[in-house]
Amino acid sequence: MTNEKPEIKITSPKPVPPPRVSFVVEEDIDSSEKPLPAYLESVYRRRYFSPRIIRFFSNGFMSAVSNCFMQRRLIRYVTDELYAGLNVLQFGIADGNLQHAIAEKMNGQGVYHIEDVSKPQINALLPSVSPWLNVRLNVRDFSIPTDKKYDVAVLFFTLHELPDAHKEVVLKRAFDVLAPHGKIVVVDYAMPCAYHPLKHPVRLFNRLFEPFAESLWYKDIQSFAPANLRESKGIIWAKSTTFGGLYQCVIAQKR
Repeated sequence: MTNEKPEIKITSPKPVPPPRVSFVVEEDIDSSEKPLPAYLESVYRRRYFSPRIIRFFSNGFMSAVSNCFMQRRLIRYVTDELYAGLNVLQFGIADGNLQHAIAEKMNGQGVYHIEDVSKPQINALLPSVSPWLNVRLNVRDFSIPTDKKYDVAVLFFTLHELPDAHKEVVLKRAFDVLAPHGKIVVVDYAMPCAYHPLKHPVRLFNRLFEPFAESLWYKDIQSFAPANLRESKGIIWAKSTTFGGLYQCVIAQKR
């Protein structure tokens, strides 16, 4: 007779996956009935309305390549200005992980509102933001004014895709939606330093595929703001650049 105790096996229960969140994608009737702007129709129609091309550029590796593997740093420019509980408006969907990073930083608190005129873009974004209930997706032309107010307006590689006149319209709306002490965070291209090895290849690429980007090399983003706000004492402007000046972050905050 032995005194051996029977072996007791303890098995951990299998983790239960979180419930899948169903998003209601809102569609602005007024803007959806209007034709696409001429520049969007002629330059970016296939890029932002073809599901196959959208999937290609939304791939993490492709988005990293398009930003010279600087995407993490560029995204941090935005997320460093955010915290849980804010109301945030993003103008247009960005390739890569920006939306996931913002939603994660806000941690389900506040409101993260994304506007984009392309319904295929919004549909492609759904899986990456589905864990967070505070995300609101709206199919609409983000240049059209609304009465809603936000603590932060985000333009992540948005302005370089707009003609200069549209840059001014969109920046005006960005200022109009700000609540007291709110801020605008803009990340986009800038003039690289004289001996930057990518200066001429990027210029050639822009002239072929991004015809409105080069104006950001020669004009400050501040110059596209409403005239009464460019030098206003009620606005604090700050600018920083990275990767040899090829990218910039501009923050405009209400006092």
